[in-house]
Amino acid sequence: MSSLFELLKKEQKVCIITTIYPPYPENVETFRGGVTEMQEQLYNERVENGMDVFVISLSLYGKSRDTDKVYRVGTYIPYGKSKFRRLMFPILEFFNPLIFFRLIRILNKENPSCIEYGSSLQFSIAPLVAALLLKKKVFVRNDWLCPNLYAKEHSCSDVERMKECANCLGITNIFLKPFVGLYSVLMLKLKRFLWNRCSGVIVQSSYHKQLLEGWGIKPEKMIMMPPTSVIYEDPIYTEELIKLKKDKIALVYIGRLTEEKGFDLLLDSFRRIKQKRSDVLLLVAGTGDLRRDMDDVEYLGWVEKDRLGSVYKVADIVVVPTVVPEAHPAVVDDALKYEKPVVAFRVGALEEMIGARGVLVEEISADALAEAVMGEMDR
Repeated sequence: MSSLFELLKKEQKVCIITTIYPPYPENVETFRGGVTEMQEQLYNERVENGMDVFVISLSLYGKSRDTDKVYRVGTYIPYGKSKFRRLMFPILEFFNPLIFFRLIRILNKENPSCIEYGSSLQFSIAPLVAALLLKKKVFVRNDWLCPNLYAKEHSCSDVERMKECANCLGITNIFLKPFVGLYSVLMLKLKRFLWNRCSGVIVQSSYHKQLLEGWGIKPEKMIMMPPTSVIYEDPIYTEELIKLKKDKIALVYIGRLTEEKGFDLLLDSFRRIKQKRSDVLLLVAGTGDLRRDMDDVEYLGWVEKDRLGSVYKVADIVVVPTVVPEAHPAVVDDALKYEKPVVAFRVGALEEMIGARGVLVEEISADALAEAVMGEMDR
């Protein structure tokens, strides 16, 4: 199947359920990514083709408002904003009765023929339970069955979960650790039960499929669908970037400026590169807490898809320093479409995606990343 639109185009009315969805409030950082953008694309394609669609989402920091087609049923606040929220993870992710009853009311009112169920952080499992109780056709599209935001490279066994889940969540209290491990095991079994009763589970790569099989998701439920990304060039913006680049080698980073995306390692590696090369520039397209002002680092802010192609066009090397396994990062697809070399750590599906069309770095460190980038610059 080529896209969500193709999968669901025969459905009379589609409900999209996701963590956060535009319109976003002004002057508030948005945590957008490939999952959200695919859902925006599905929504826009159905609207353009005169097909019925609506969205159920959380409100970003409590500031996003309802629109005619977007229902807000709760508030999303990133876990990284406080240790307290991380400790509250089990409660926030288990079952929210208020959200459950709001979902029941909305789904009864709108009566969709199908539900596309995407990212569900802080939604708990309430939306999925509500959808299945109402006997709706549900297609699940979520990256992991893991209590952490990002899973490990392999499917953890029950024993591994009992021993290690608390460490992954940054919980060090010896009394809390066994309860966190038990919670993780029980949540996996519950989510696996629910997912295996859906109409389909969308996977993004062979790595993703293997991971879910290891967690007990039935292979016959899986639908292989790599994320689609439609981006465009803006000639005026391209010229601005060319003037900014001048005669330097342009390294490009596109994504959130966060630790899990490896942005801190990228900045450290760029410092090392600058000690040996003066002909290099780092272009950063994205927003986040790790922004640091440095010489020859140009922050472009969030670049919308109608001109994101211009960033790839002027790139000489695209750096993808994510340190956590991802199912199928769209930035790699876009870089390869523009025939740009990619330098990335060997995690998740990156080896499967990049192959010989870039450099895979074995050691996750700033030194190793700097060395790999300089090696690619010298080619």
